Amino acid sequence: MRLLGSHLVQTCLGEDLEHKQRRRIPAPDGVGSVRTSTVRDPSEGLAGLYWRNFFGPPFIRLFGDRLLSLPPDTVQQLGDGLVLVQPYALPTQAMTPEGDAAEERLITVLGPECFYDFQHHRKPTRLPDLSPP
Repeated sequence: MRLLGSHLVQTCLGEDLEHKQRRRIPAPDGVGSVRTSTVRDPSEGLAGLYWRNFFGPPFIRLFGDRLLSLPPDTVQQLGDGLVLVQPYALPTQAMTPEGDAAEERLITVLGPECFYDFQHHRKPTRLPDLSPP
């Protein structure tokens, strides 16, 4: 992450990525539908949690002490300003009722305002500060 200057790395199955980062909306001309992004990049917030989420300093600041409130088996301090959040043990648990429930529990603790609201189709309202330190 440091080598590439990234503040966020998320690991998941392709279907989970597509499910959270894209959605279909009615086409402007009223015929059919078009794909659109839920969030384009981390500056717009997070689409959700994936199997493995490596958060750098901007996200650690965004979540603050809420990270410490996560269940111990879902969060790991990696040192050097990095934290791993893993809502479920296997990537194949994504998009299952159990995986969705685990993700939702963690999002509730971290702050739903930091994540895309799929129920109301709203972008996150609390965003990380990605400006250079």
